[in-house]
Amino acid sequence: MKNIATKLSLISLSVLLMSGCTFSSDALLPSLTDSGAQVSAGADSGTAEMVPVLGTTDFKPIEISEGDNTGTFVGQKVISFRNELTQLQESIRLYNEELQKIRSSVINNALQYHKAIGGIEAKLQVGTTPGNPHMYAMLQQAQTNIQTMNANTDALNQLSAKVSSDAAMTGYLLDSIRAAYGVSGAVDEDHRQLRILENETNQTSILINSLLSEVNSDVSRQSQYVESARNYIVDLNDAIKVGSYGVSNAPLSNTTVNTGTTSGPLLINNPQTAVLNNSKPLFVAKFNKSNVNYHDGLRRAVSNAVARKPSVRFDVVAISPTSGSQLAKNNVQKNATEIFQEMINLGVGADKISLSSKSSGDATSSEVRIYVK
Repeated sequence: MKNIATKLSLISLSVLLMSGCTFSSDALLPSLTDSGAQVSAGADSGTAEMVPVLGTTDFKPIEISEGDNTGTFVGQKVISFRNELTQLQESIRLYNEELQKIRSSVINNALQYHKAIGGIEAKLQVGTTPGNPHMYAMLQQAQTNIQTMNANTDALNQLSAKVSSDAAMTGYLLDSIRAAYGVSGAVDEDHRQLRILENETNQTSILINSLLSEVNSDVSRQSQYVESARNYIVDLNDAIKVGSYGVSNAPLSNTTVNTGTTSGPLLINNPQTAVLNNSKPLFVAKFNKSNVNYHDGLRRAVSNAVARKPSVRFDVVAISPTSGSQLAKNNVQKNATEIFQEMINLGVGADKISLSSKSSGDATSSEVRIYVK
């Protein structure tokens, strides 16, 4: 239940941050999407953040040039090459239609999913009866959306396999056209048509490989999103059982964050003073390398703060650089969750810890900062 409270409060608290602050709030979950039609230009920014950022390219095949039959052996090969290229172009057109259709489905289900969990979160914020059947009905709707999104992921994987096969065929066709220059018995017109076909096949090769790259990227992003959504459903299910998050969701006070330059975990030299000074963090763990050992410093900082002021409350803030990737933001939020759990293991009540996630233009690496109040 404590792990549930951690993830849920990270999401709920980020919503409370004001847009005028130096930091911008970030949603914990990625976003589900299908984007052939991404979000319309009239959609608000809140809606845009709900859907996953998939590719947006509309892959339009080029037109194939006509050519006369010269009657030579090479001329017959040119006709065969042109027919094969035409078939490949038609395949690209169909693949593109399928991709845009999947993306549209992803977007629709992502929005429906967020509508369902938004209703659940709003109710849990104020509290409800344990095991409320109406909440479980909304949760079932969210699970149905996830199943559809998982089917979208399977469809993208199948599309990737088909595009990959035709990308290999396009490469083989290009090699065959180039080899035809060396066949004897050709006339000038044959070579002229071969040059045109080579150029058009090369453009087709670039197009279909770009299509393959974008489909594979969509598969990766969609898979990560569905996995995150599944995990969150488990957390919501546990929260519905008790009728609340089980942790204080009070917003953070406006705190001026002091950006340090020390690498690795940083413990304020005089934590007793830090408890009384909200402008400086009590503790900072910088995750600028793997296997950061912050545990001893965290224990000392928390113990000293509690000894100084037993009623002390803590703000745990996941900080990520504004230019950082979504993966980096997810990782630092996970680190903040782990620190939250460690603080509870040290004896701090969950109702005395608030969690939030922010981006900072001053931050050079991901870090978790702990403030006291």
